[in-house]
Amino acid sequence: MRFPLLRTLPGKLFVLSSIPLVVLLVVREFVALPDLVEVFRKVLSLAFIASILTMVALVIRQHRHRLLWRVRRKLLVSYVLLGFVPVTLVAAFMLFSSIVLYTYVSAYVFQQGMTAMEDAAHRSAEMVAQEIGATPQAAPLALDREYGRRVFQFPEMSIALVPVGSAASTREATIVTAGPWRYLSPPPVVPTWITVARDYRGFVAVSTSGATPADLLVVRAAVPLANGRAFVVVDLPIDQKVRDDVHARTGMQIGAMTVSDGHADAVPESGKPQAVPLPLTPAQSELTTTSAFRQTVAFLNYNEWATRAPRTVSLRVEAPVADLYGRLVAAQSGQGGLGAGPDPWASFLDVLLAIGVLFLVIQASALIVGAFFARQITSAVHDLFAGTERVQQGDFAHRIPIRTRDQLGDLADSFNRMSASIEHLLHVQREKQRLDDELRIARHIQQSLLPVQPPAIAGLDVSAVCEPAREVGGDYYDFFDLGPRQLGVLMADVSGKGTSAALYMAELKGMMLSLTRSARSPRQLLVEANHLLAAHLDNRSFITMTYAIIDLEAGTLTCARAGHTPVLVVAGGTTHVVSPEGMVVGLRLPGASELFETLLEEHTRPIHVGDVIVLYTDGITEAMNSAGDLFGDAALASALEDRADADAAALRDAVLGDVRAFVGPAEQHDDMTMVILRVTGA
Repeated sequence: MRFPLLRTLPGKLFVLSSIPLVVLLVVREFVALPDLVEVFRKVLSLAFIASILTMVALVIRQHRHRLLWRVRRKLLVSYVLLGFVPVTLVAAFMLFSSIVLYTYVSAYVFQQGMTAMEDAAHRSAEMVAQEIGATPQAAPLALDREYGRRVFQFPEMSIALVPVGSAASTREATIVTAGPWRYLSPPPVVPTWITVARDYRGFVAVSTSGATPADLLVVRAAVPLANGRAFVVVDLPIDQKVRDDVHARTGMQIGAMTVSDGHADAVPESGKPQAVPLPLTPAQSELTTTSAFRQTVAFLNYNEWATRAPRTVSLRVEAPVADLYGRLVAAQSGQGGLGAGPDPWASFLDVLLAIGVLFLVIQASALIVGAFFARQITSAVHDLFAGTERVQQGDFAHRIPIRTRDQLGDLADSFNRMSASIEHLLHVQREKQRLDDELRIARHIQQSLLPVQPPAIAGLDVSAVCEPAREVGGDYYDFFDLGPRQLGVLMADVSGKGTSAALYMAELKGMMLSLTRSARSPRQLLVEANHLLAAHLDNRSFITMTYAIIDLEAGTLTCARAGHTPVLVVAGGTTHVVSPEGMVVGLRLPGASELFETLLEEHTRPIHVGDVIVLYTDGITEAMNSAGDLFGDAALASALEDRADADAAALRDAVLGDVRAFVGPAEQHDDMTMVILRVTGA
């Protein structure tokens, strides 16, 4: 049998790493491997894992198209990934959280055990201090009595009565001691910071070999006498007896010790320890590296006895998670120890095994259900593909069968409704095209209602423009021949835009043609127009209007304004605003007709050769640019004054050019209408 994959570089690496790795793993089960061989085994393990992953990547790359062409297989792969990746992340998170929790819990339990040692030393110092305070002459007896009481529990405990003040500095005071003081000489003096603190409990790191690194930890407590002239100092070396006591309390075995900066407390007076250190047990000597859930590092903070310099001691601690968990369960359930009742660690492992089996069953069930749903999805996708092909060919009558009542079924139903609505959309498009054509016809009709060309009157140059914002608009202007050298000019703006405004505008034209024949006064014409329009307009519509009569024989301009923009007269290079009072036409409100007649005013002013008369709608002055700014009345007046000598058509084009330049790319939002009349002769 031939295996082409093994001839590749990852395949050769797999063969070369797997054979010696298997041999080393078998040998490791019977004998301990040397350190160099153990390092070689780890390198082989990494090479073996790398070769496996590389070969898997090569297989996927070579057969990806064949394996993943079908959507169903892609969905199955996605289900596996969606199930595997989150589970892997959760497992990694749980493992990391467990390591962190184990580290903190073990450190807390160990700290509690060491605190118990501190409390024991401090209680001994307190008892001796109280006894000496009652009978100072019995100090040696008090020290010996406390040592004798503790010797069976702590054989290496040492007690000393250390004086303070000038007696200590002159070396004349006698230090009373009890206990072996095997690893550290009694302190000759109590540091100043201890006398200020009045109490101390902590640790001292000791170098038992005389070298710099510390290799022994001593629990030290100092309690002052009642007179404050001396302190009772109790040292409790962390020897094998104390290690066994901590192990019995916490289930943890103390290993190697390291001081933060490598310094140990110096041994006063002699400068050397009094004896050699206790040897470590084999279990303690192996605690050189940390191991997850078995070994950890505990940190203890203390101050140097003489200088109060902060130091940190790190201790290698063997704390098997099984023992730690068993003690926590025993403490929680009130049991006396691990030996009582069933093994909690074994029960915990049984629970984990049951959860793992349940997880595998759930994963297998999920994969089966995923394959079933994948088949449903791919079938629906195929039906949709076939349906789109039919629609592309113009068969809008084709319908996709709906097999399920889920999102895929709704998608098929939506596709069927889409096919049915395409023809309707085409019909709507044709109808819209018809309406657009009719609107264009309406625009032409509306434009025909406006004057085809300005009236030809001797002594008067007239020009006009009307640009609706939509196809049809509501602005209206007209000229009426009232007699020799008399011209009536009407400017109106129907509220709103669009078809309704255009219809009211057509109605207004017919009405004005009739009224201008009978009403010779602008005020009278607007009053009669208000009476007629108020009965026809709806409640939401109104019309603003200005009607002016220009009499060249008399040289006058007479106008009335019903809520419309004012009339501008440019005379002598200055713009004059003619704005008689008046309210809008056509309001259907109680008392509106009487109020209209009361407010409406008529204004007459002389005109001369060279004067320019301008009537306009608010679409001119309220033209808006992209920033929301308005063109404004001042800009219109300035444009008229700058070109007051031009003829009416040139002036009209110049004003419209200024407005368009101001608006820029912004959309026109209102109809723009303007009539310009220039007096050229009397």
